[in-house]
Amino acid sequence: MASDGGYNSVDLTWSPCSRHQLLTFFSEGRAECVKDFPALGGSLQDWKPGLYYGVDDQCRIAFGSTARACSFSNPDLPACRTLSCHVEPQDISSCKRLLVPLLDGTECAPNQWCLKGRCVSPDDFGVSVVVNGSWSSWSGFSSCSRTCGGGVMLRTRECNNPRPAFGGNDCDGPDIEAELCNQLPCEQTQLDFVAEQCSQTDPQPLFLLPNTASFYKWIPAIDFVKGDEQCRYMCQSDGERFIVSRGSYFADGTRCKSDISTPYGATAACLRGRCQVFGCDGVLHSGKAWDVCGVCGGDGSTCILTSDSYSGGGAKDYNTFLTLPVNATQVHIVNRAPVFTHLAMMVGDQYIVSGSGTMALNTTHPSPLDDDYVQYRLHLTPDLLPEMEEVVVPGPLRQEMTIQVRKRVKFLKLLSKCCFTLDPRCAVLCVGGLQLQRLSQTNSSGFM
Repeated sequence: MASDGGYNSVDLTWSPCSRHQLLTFFSEGRAECVKDFPALGGSLQDWKPGLYYGVDDQCRIAFGSTARACSFSNPDLPACRTLSCHVEPQDISSCKRLLVPLLDGTECAPNQWCLKGRCVSPDDFGVSVVVNGSWSSWSGFSSCSRTCGGGVMLRTRECNNPRPAFGGNDCDGPDIEAELCNQLPCEQTQLDFVAEQCSQTDPQPLFLLPNTASFYKWIPAIDFVKGDEQCRYMCQSDGERFIVSRGSYFADGTRCKSDISTPYGATAACLRGRCQVFGCDGVLHSGKAWDVCGVCGGDGSTCILTSDSYSGGGAKDYNTFLTLPVNATQVHIVNRAPVFTHLAMMVGDQYIVSGSGTMALNTTHPSPLDDDYVQYRLHLTPDLLPEMEEVVVPGPLRQEMTIQVRKRVKFLKLLSKCCFTLDPRCAVLCVGGLQLQRLSQTNSSGFM
């Protein structure tokens, strides 16, 4: 019966009950009110329901909660005359259409809105009213996206109460709030979590040629994509080494490497297909950082700096010169004499750097995505000779770690170096003569 939503509704019919009520309404002489024009007093929002209910909302009302506006248009159908919706969640190739006009005030083109089945500009409304956008209420927080390893719970709001129109301002502020949850470590690493998501698409064919299905084993493409691309389900084929997107985006909470400098202790994680930074407090964009002791928002007063020296050990053997305790932070080891020595590192009884008698290549253990990572870097001269070895352990460590050195000659003094730690037993060496300095502040990597 309403003027909005009833244009050319050829597939809609009156029920017997509605027909009887309408006839009664007219027969009792109560229909004079339909002869006058609607009053346009007050704000424009009061008589343009499309400012509150966009096309997606209208699709959900007409076809159910999973429906949304069609992603393509039909030039033979005026934009405001027909409600066109994707009804099936996974089907974006077809539209179901209902021959009813879009609600007045529905945005139909840039700087144009629907009015009585036509897509018009603000000048055609006959009134000069600017509608500034206003936020809806926040939704409730979602459940955590992961059971361990740091998932995400979020809540959202929309700029639809009403939507901005006729030159009005968009809503100010974020439309999403999120925080990390279930942050206890999983048995698997963060890289394993990405690998698991890629491997789940192995049964899904890839059509490189028309009507020809190809199947591959899919593995993470972490070293080949950057920024938000890391979150868009990018995987590489094992062996073939080409990269494609295997879905819309990785699960919220999947780790990534941010393009921007992140505060010490911050976490870069995927959120709705984008690589976002959570502060050390787990809150999206909070900017909070660990101090040099690994305390979130601390002042650096809860830990100590220790140093020592080492000159023992036999030649051609791996000699332990340091054991890093659990919770050690801000560890930086430098070997400036890699022609005569090289470093090795062990976790438990497993070597993660070197250990086979030869110098290691650059590596990050277990991966750049993991919170408790160890980074080993080998620096070369222009002639490609080893110039310096460097080990960085931001910490806090979750398990004890052993640092070893292997000498090629018997007499070589290894000088001392620098470490902040939660444990006073920690002593870290800078091999080969690095000057001892106390760090008063830290950058994103934790070292100068």
